Amino acid sequence: MKNLSKLLLVLFSFNFCFSQINVEQIKKNVADNPQEYYYEYLEIFKKSPEKLSQEQLNQLYYGSRFIKTEYALVNYNNDYEKIWKFAKKGMSKGKAQKIVSFAEEKYLKNPLEKEILLNMTVIYSALDETMKKEICDAQYKAIINTIENSGTGLSEDSPVCVIRAGDMISMLKRVMVGFGDFKQKDKELPDGSLLTEYSVGENKIFVKLVGGIQF
Repeated sequence: MKNLSKLLLVLFSFNFCFSQINVEQIKKNVADNPQEYYYEYLEIFKKSPEKLSQEQLNQLYYGSRFIKTEYALVNYNNDYEKIWKFAKKGMSKGKAQKIVSFAEEKYLKNPLEKEILLNMTVIYSALDETMKKEICDAQYKAIINTIENSGTGLSEDSPVCVIRAGDMISMLKRVMVGFGDFKQKDKELPDGSLLTEYSVGENKIFVKLVGGIQF
C-alpha cells in the first residue's frame, strides 16, 4: 500500500510539473484585455523575467501568437544580412559597436523571439555589457522553460506547445534516436492550433503549434 502511494505521488508530481496550455482562454484574455494580459507582462519580462509566474509566462508567450508584433520573424529574416549574421561567438568589440544600436531597436520591439535573444547575448558579451547579457540570458531561459513545461509530449492530451513552425522541427531530435520509418500525422484542432505527431519506430512526440501556421 505504501509503495502504491509513493507511485501515485511520483506520477502526480511528474504531471504537476507541466502546464496544460488553454489556447482558447489565452486567446480570449489577450482579445478582451491585452493591456493586462499581455503588455503589462511584457514590460515585466523586459526588465525582470524571473518575477513572472509560470502561468503569467504561459499567457505572455503563447498570447503573443495572437498579438500583432512590431517585429516579426519575417522582419528578422529581412534584417539578417544587415544585422544578425554578424552576431556570432567571438565577434569583435568593434563589430558589436557598429550594430548594437540597430539590434537593440529590434530587440525592444520583440524580446520574445528566441533567435534575437541569443544574438543579443553575443553582442552584449562582446561589449562586456554583463548586466544586459544576463537579462537576455534570463529571458531566453524563461522562454525555453515555458516551452519545455507546456507538456510531456507523450500524448495528444499533453503535447509540447510552440508558436513557431521551426520549433516543431527542432522537436524531431527527441525521436530521431530510434530506428524505423519516420512518420508524421497532422490534425487541426478546434482552437485553430495544429497538432502533429512525429514518430520514428516506437519513439514518438506530440507537438502543438498554437494558433496554427502563420503565413
